[in-house]
Amino acid sequence: MWKWSDVMKAHSIFVEEKTVYRCTCNAVFEDIKRAEAHLRHPPQDKAKSPKPKKHAPRRREPTTTLQLPSLEIPDSGQ
Repeated sequence: MWKWSDVMKAHSIFVEEKTVYRCTCNAVFEDIKRAEAHLRHPPQDKAKSPKPKKHAPRRREPTTTLQLPSLEIPDSGQ
């Protein structure tokens, strides 16, 4: 028959303590390095981000064209 002390040796209960890091934006991290990275570079809220500015197209400088008189090439008569 089995003894109670044999069962106690086979199983033991211990406490694990986990530290959970929670941001005010409800993000949860188990690693302090990821939590610190989140604070350094927080994700941008899409609803609150301003619309991107549209840049005006660059103005083109007016190009000047030279009007040359048409040149006539004389036939050499051959």
